[in-house]
Amino acid sequence: LCIIVQILTILKELIESLKKTMKLDVMSGDSEEVAYDRIPFDIPNLDKMLGGGVPKKRFTLIKGNSNAGKSFLASQVVAKVQQSGGLAAWIDSELSWDAAWMEKCGVDTSSVLLVQPYTGEEAMKGVFSFLEAGVDVVVLDSIAGLIPSDVAEKVQEGDFGYSPMAWQARFVTQSIGKIMAYLKHGSAFVAINQLRENLASIYAPNTTPGGHGQTFFSHLILNVRRGPWIEETVDGNKVRTGFEMKIEMDKTKVGGDSWANTTVPFTVEGGIDVLETYIREAIDKGVIKKTGSWYSLGDIRVQGMTSLKDAIKENEELLAQIQDDSTPN
Repeated sequence: LCIIVQILTILKELIESLKKTMKLDVMSGDSEEVAYDRIPFDIPNLDKMLGGGVPKKRFTLIKGNSNAGKSFLASQVVAKVQQSGGLAAWIDSELSWDAAWMEKCGVDTSSVLLVQPYTGEEAMKGVFSFLEAGVDVVVLDSIAGLIPSDVAEKVQEGDFGYSPMAWQARFVTQSIGKIMAYLKHGSAFVAINQLRENLASIYAPNTTPGGHGQTFFSHLILNVRRGPWIEETVDGNKVRTGFEMKIEMDKTKVGGDSWANTTVPFTVEGGIDVLETYIREAIDKGVIKKTGSWYSLGDIRVQGMTSLKDAIKENEELLAQIQDDSTPN
């Protein structure tokens, strides 16, 4: 015990000495300054995979194919921050911001700090400013839309074929690296990027614009893909109402289930069907019995997922029980 006390005393003296002589921001490894909170999605299987949600003071990269749900996931982080009284910023480098859709996703668009930059430099200046101000979450949509000013100027002059080697990769790598120090102010930085076919290699069929630097600097990488369609029968006809959203964790330096994946039902009218995610967890845990298209829960026995959800919605106590029993540990 005496040895431990001596070591802690020496450590404290060393930290104070380094702060004075070298002017370094030195601290112990268990300091509150290096701790970070998380922003939960409130989607049980997704939060379990992520270890509680998207981390603050860290860089999260969401990549995926076109129209797979990348921006939707980012919008849910914004919505959760707003629900807890926080502030969100959105850098729209693709000019794809749709206020009506964002409102449908649960975002209060009137309180979002929105920037639609002309150049990559303007976009990154916005990111740096919001991170330095400690905005709770800063979303960049997207890395693929970052165009450096020198390239933009050539295009304005009519030189549409101007394309120096690795122009975007150099700009993105240099910019993303400079963001790291700004994360200390407490923001969650979420960047979206596209997933494209890599025609140069048969071993790595997919690639993301902007080079490899983004994957090295990121603390969490989520790969979003579209799964099978969700269909409902309307007037005797099958109608597509959504799709299974597959979310893979390609990298994590912030805990969670490494290289895990999960699937959530995405509906066009209502976003993620959270109730169905609870029901799926309950089925996996044996709380709800499934036989063919029939579902049994206590005294309830119904046919079809829609009928089961309707029965649960009508019974608040049953809904609370499902949420409690099916929430991942």
